[in-house]
Amino acid sequence: MAISPMTCHEFIDYILCPHEHPSTVVVCLSREAFLDRLSLSLHTETADSSTHIDETEQNSPPLLIPTIYQLATSRTVTVAFASSLPHLRAYLASYLPLRNPPDDSAHLPRPGQQSPLLAIYGLINLHRTTTEYSVQGLSRSLAIAVEAADAWSMPLTLVEALEDWESSNLESGPEAAAVTANDPWKEQVPLLSSSVLPSDERLRTGRTVEIRAVIAKWCSFSNP
Repeated sequence: MAISPMTCHEFIDYILCPHEHPSTVVVCLSREAFLDRLSLSLHTETADSSTHIDETEQNSPPLLIPTIYQLATSRTVTVAFASSLPHLRAYLASYLPLRNPPDDSAHLPRPGQQSPLLAIYGLINLHRTTTEYSVQGLSRSLAIAVEAADAWSMPLTLVEALEDWESSNLESGPEAAAVTANDPWKEQVPLLSSSVLPSDERLRTGRTVEIRAVIAKWCSFSNP
């Protein structure tokens, strides 16, 4: 399942809500870069929601409220960081979920519908600066991800970082930004990967396909 782009803290909130062991989150960033983004995301959310000097629990992001359920479930999520495309593919190809939860996880309250999942944060953007930002390259990575999830009967969840889409829109210019503002999956990619031509040159000289069409062959789309 592919869902709308989220900030770092929104993504964590989303994962912890339906989470059940042995869920795995693969972040397509380095650990340092992800923590920096998470800190900035939480700071921005807190600043936007706070109307008083003394912040209260009511206007704090849910991630900053240390509920017993949140503290306990966070211990049962496996997190992996893959800051390069070869690293991501190698991890997924050898994916082996941890099947033994902490002893106290069996006694946790379980609000709502629960299911173990394999979630990947930023898979599409990880291809952006490589020669495999194409239908061919994306399809190869998606096939590996789907195979890893299917091998363990776990639903696959794809989420892009909202910060990456916003920055790419600014770099693409006003016309491209207008196209992808409401639906970032409308961005175009060339059919084939190339080690010779950069992706922007291939976009101008060959046939292109929407990212949504590429993902739709492997996943359904949904809003969180």
